[in-house]
Amino acid sequence: MRKRTALMLAVVTALAVVGTALATPGSVAVTTFVRATIDATKPHDGVKAYSGDDVKLHTKGATDVAVQLITSPPGGSSGWHSHPGVVLVAVQSGTVTVYHADCNPMQYGPGQAFVEVGDHAVLVRNNTTSNAVLYVTLIVPKSALSLRIDQPQPTTCSAS
Repeated sequence: MRKRTALMLAVVTALAVVGTALATPGSVAVTTFVRATIDATKPHDGVKAYSGDDVKLHTKGATDVAVQLITSPPGGSSGWHSHPGVVLVAVQSGTVTVYHADCNPMQYGPGQAFVEVGDHAVLVRNNTTSNAVLYVTLIVPKSALSLRIDQPQPTTCSAS
């Protein structure tokens, strides 16, 4: 029985080390201002919000909203990651390049915004010589334990 427990502990430890080695951690400063829950009338209802201007938000179940400030120094990178929901990113200053698994770079500067969706791996990198400042709004299931999920670098993209 002890050998079996020791073997299981060794396997779990090895998997944790491999998972950590495959992830691509970031090198940016993240400040989370708040994470709050949007109350639904019934727990399974979620949020249904429609404006008259073609903007819609529809969720299932309890939903959290979090707001972050991210400062990326020159050469800074988010590391490859995804999110458990939808993320809206507004660039206040500087320029960032966003890479998806297809490695097609898209640049965003002051006054521009982009969206990160669900389990699609993305890398946000500051390829410039000045800081980039991003305001980030995350809309995630209340059940999400983390706002960010580290991902391995896709084999289809050499950006890191």
